[in-house]
Amino acid sequence: MLEFNLKKKQARKELYYEKNNFVAELGIELINKKTDLILHKPNSSILFDERLKIKNSSSNDFIINDIDLIFEKEKKVDALICNFDLQILLVNNAQNLYKNIYKILNKNGFFCFNLLTLNSFRTLQKIFLEIDDHVFNGAQLRFGPFHNIPNIISELNDNKFKEVVVSTENIEVNYKSLNKIRKDFKELGISNYYKEKSRTNKNFYRKTASLFKELVAKHDYIPVEIEISTFTSWK
Repeated sequence: MLEFNLKKKQARKELYYEKNNFVAELGIELINKKTDLILHKPNSSILFDERLKIKNSSSNDFIINDIDLIFEKEKKVDALICNFDLQILLVNNAQNLYKNIYKILNKNGFFCFNLLTLNSFRTLQKIFLEIDDHVFNGAQLRFGPFHNIPNIISELNDNKFKEVVVSTENIEVNYKSLNKIRKDFKELGISNYYKEKSRTNKNFYRKTASLFKELVAKHDYIPVEIEISTFTSWK
């Protein structure tokens, strides 16, 4: 089973929430639109980002940046809404996570969250597969995890959530600079969560720089695909 470095995730949380992160901002926008349409005047909600808004909500909204804290509180709520906070946690501990979330929701409670799903970073993954195969004679774990939409729907249904709906937003960001990709990925905090560190060496960096330069010269840019899936369900 793949293992992830949750300490690294925690350390990057400040980057994730406070930097100019276009993926996080788009996720916030998608969730806010969804809750505006679906959710009406919940008495209490747990939000995982101060930018998340619930239209016509009561004043009983809790802003929490650590998901473990919600399970320490005995108080139940009408809605739990988060933006990519479950991206890593759902890989190793999905059943307990869903069980605990279900437990803290009131009857007919609303659960909404964003995930990066399988169509993300496809071009980059192909590029680095070629580089790693050339340099290390095999693939390295450099991106992810990216979730499978049918699997998430099935897991929600298996854990008694009802009326599961998912909507997807696909965007493509075009890069001409390898350094810009590295900078953005560092700020996004969505790569290299694996405990098993990806291998690098001088030959790897030379091959990466050379291939990116060749691809940009040929195609004028490197496309980075990002697929954001917004899941909604009810207790």
